[in-house]
Amino acid sequence: MRRILMGAAAVLTCVASVEIGYGWNDIGHRLYVEKAIDALPKPLKGFYESHKVALAEAVSDPRRFNRSVFEVDRLEPFPFAELPTDRELAVRKYGEETLKEAGDTPWQLIESYRGLVEDFRKNDFAAAITHSEEIAFLVGELYVPLNVSKDGDGEPTGQQGLRERFDSRLMEAFADKIKVPGTSAVFLDRPAEYAISIPLKSFIFVDNILYFDYLSRKGVQSYDRFYYDGMWLRGQTVTEQLLAGAAQDAASFWYTAWVEARKPELPKPKS
Repeated sequence: MRRILMGAAAVLTCVASVEIGYGWNDIGHRLYVEKAIDALPKPLKGFYESHKVALAEAVSDPRRFNRSVFEVDRLEPFPFAELPTDRELAVRKYGEETLKEAGDTPWQLIESYRGLVEDFRKNDFAAAITHSEEIAFLVGELYVPLNVSKDGDGEPTGQQGLRERFDSRLMEAFADKIKVPGTSAVFLDRPAEYAISIPLKSFIFVDNILYFDYLSRKGVQSYDRFYYDGMWLRGQTVTEQLLAGAAQDAASFWYTAWVEARKPELPKPKS
């Protein structure tokens, strides 16, 4: 009940708004990957546009990527200001077992970003796409609020299964209603520090989503269409905001890596 009351307060202050995680379903992945490509400047946009289908398919393919959670509140108290940027330091600070339980998604993201910088420096554009897929996937996982909290599946408040309901089922039910705002890639001065800050951006919505679920379940017989109508009414703005954030951050890591590698000439798309 404490978290539900906190959720109520969070909703009032919001503008308009490790176990296996489910992540955004394939609809969500495709939406934010497409928006990420749109957010890029020329000529980088043309390079990624020519690989758009492969990027979207890879990021949404469960055979390629295992769903990943990063339960940051197992490691640090809110607002998580003391997370190390180096995974070895994180292991020393929290212990390997604790880190395994909580997840290590931000440090995977940092490693993939550094790999992308090297790919661009070496003009290895096939490897660059592989690392770009990893970056897009990992950023997307960090933008799922219920993937960044130990309470994300709703067990402490009797709301089990919330991850799947919010991340996947809701998106399936309202795929044609989702409108992800356009964004623009920005240069990240400190990519590693930025990577470990992303969980905070989504964690602040955990209580909101718990409260949306609580309200939507009241007065309905099951998790039926009336429940999902209520969830969408309450959660549409948050969902679209999170997808836009994932798109901008994925694009920004791609763009920053290319700039860091001194903007190598990119291969022209095949006609």
